[in-house]
Amino acid sequence: MEVDSGNVTQNPENMETSETAEDIKKKKTKATTSDVWRYFTKLGPGDDGIDRAQCDGCKQKFKAGGKQYGTSSLKRHLDRCVKIDFEDIGQTLIEMQNKMGALKIDNYVLREMFAAFVIDCDVPFSIVDNKKFRNWIKYISPTLGLITRNTLKEDVLKIYTREKEKLKSTLVAIPNRICLTFDLWTSITTEGYLCLTSHFVNFKLEIAK
Repeated sequence: MEVDSGNVTQNPENMETSETAEDIKKKKTKATTSDVWRYFTKLGPGDDGIDRAQCDGCKQKFKAGGKQYGTSSLKRHLDRCVKIDFEDIGQTLIEMQNKMGALKIDNYVLREMFAAFVIDCDVPFSIVDNKKFRNWIKYISPTLGLITRNTLKEDVLKIYTREKEKLKSTLVAIPNRICLTFDLWTSITTEGYLCLTSHFVNFKLEIAK
């Protein structure tokens, strides 16, 4: 198509090529976007030319990015990092996005907070199969993908493993003796538990447990 005024000439083949290039650019941009980057800072290439990323929680550095490394190692680290509190991050994101407008759901925060809710309220894994619960979630967010009970179980075990490592690090760092007490209690599902509590004096000379 040629336009006489303005000496502007548009070739259909060029237009098609331009659109294709734009589509490719969008695909590349989408491919490099991941929720994992909410918790990592890109450091750029190191001496070996490979890109690095640093965990915002524990400050550990990883090789990341590109076709060779991607974000798989970063996702695995998120599952066991003891320095990242997903519940606090979730609340911060909600407050920020409420001010900005539309809420974008972070899949990591969503699953972590839901698993924490299940643990805290002693909710059975089968809740994700409940029809009323699933309808409620779909009403809140029709595009939200619901997890299975096996996925929920894995998320709960990840929290358990991470909290166990965090507790071990705390106990190892205690410079003095630890006094242990125990108590028996029954959950709302009538399961019996033995609760073990440690009492110690921390670095601030405060009694902690």
